[in-house]
Amino acid sequence: MALTGPMMAALKAAMDDFRPPWVTPEKQEHLEEKCLADWRYIDARVVQANDDLFYVTFSPNLSACGPGLVLLDGGVVYAIDGKGRILAEGE
Repeated sequence: MALTGPMMAALKAAMDDFRPPWVTPEKQEHLEEKCLADWRYIDARVVQANDDLFYVTFSPNLSACGPGLVLLDGGVVYAIDGKGRILAEGE
């Protein structure tokens, strides 16, 4: 799947809000926190609603990080414009 420039701007804005760049797995104490700080265990989806509105969804997949790890309420959906400005955020 190819991402357009506005889609990339929306994804970057959501990524920086969901997990700020200074949050790294190495700096976390607990396994769950390490997993949440590692993009390999976060599923992402970008949907373009119209020319200037994108929805970015992040869903942690902790079961891929370690056996028995479950997170019941860790996902988020962002509404972001084509310039990368977050318009709304919710679960």
